[in-house]
Amino acid sequence: MKALISTSYTSEDTKQAATTFAKKFNYPCQNNTEVNTSLNLNYTDEYVELRDNDKNIAIHIDFLSGNLAHRQQYGGGRGQSIAKAIGLKQGVAPPFVVDATAGLAKDAYVLACLGCPVILLERSPVIAELIEDAIERARDDEHFQNILKTGFSVIAESSIDYLTQLKNSANDNCPDVIYPDVIYLDPMYPERKKSASVKKNMQILQKLLRHDEDTQELLNIALKTAKKRVVVKRPKGAKNLTNIKPTYLVESKKTRYDVYITSK
Repeated sequence: MKALISTSYTSEDTKQAATTFAKKFNYPCQNNTEVNTSLNLNYTDEYVELRDNDKNIAIHIDFLSGNLAHRQQYGGGRGQSIAKAIGLKQGVAPPFVVDATAGLAKDAYVLACLGCPVILLERSPVIAELIEDAIERARDDEHFQNILKTGFSVIAESSIDYLTQLKNSANDNCPDVIYPDVIYLDPMYPERKKSASVKKNMQILQKLLRHDEDTQELLNIALKTAKKRVVVKRPKGAKNLTNIKPTYLVESKKTRYDVYITSK
């Protein structure tokens, strides 16, 4: 049976970075021309990409061009449904957000462009590496520098572990503990039967990560940790994540945001 994932490099200039990551997470590492795994985290001279070799498709993250840049320029600002869901209001400082299911950082970047300090939690070290690479490539951009100053960083860790540690630290009266105002969840949904309808980035993510099976546990710890609210992104028409009823809903054409108010 073919192994699922390896790391690779396209030149001697990127070999060291690929090798370092491979050793840290015990992945095979080879030149990109020699890859024999279904997926590979490939270090090119331009960016780090995740390749699906069975389907010959690849994804990488870019905050300065493509869909993310277009969303930042023309996404609708504070009028967006996601902005309403996190409670962004005129004249009030943007909330500190923990995106507990970072994925490819699309929503986290939208929130950062709206002025929110954001911590991205991603338990897959492969996906976290894609985000880190995108941050490094964008670091010299003036607009992105402002985002970094406000706060935009990724932590490669289980969200349940991170939030549990945060909660325990607060219970121990640690003076430096800062609870997030908002915890944002966008769980990975089970793979659709008609895979052709799934965009290539979702195809690769589903192959690497499958779907989240601990979302109820994550929501429970999030509700205990968020100072003001928890926001859960769902497909429009989908069931609630748990039996806990949201405080209210914010809906757009294809998406629903379930808002759970936690502030007393």
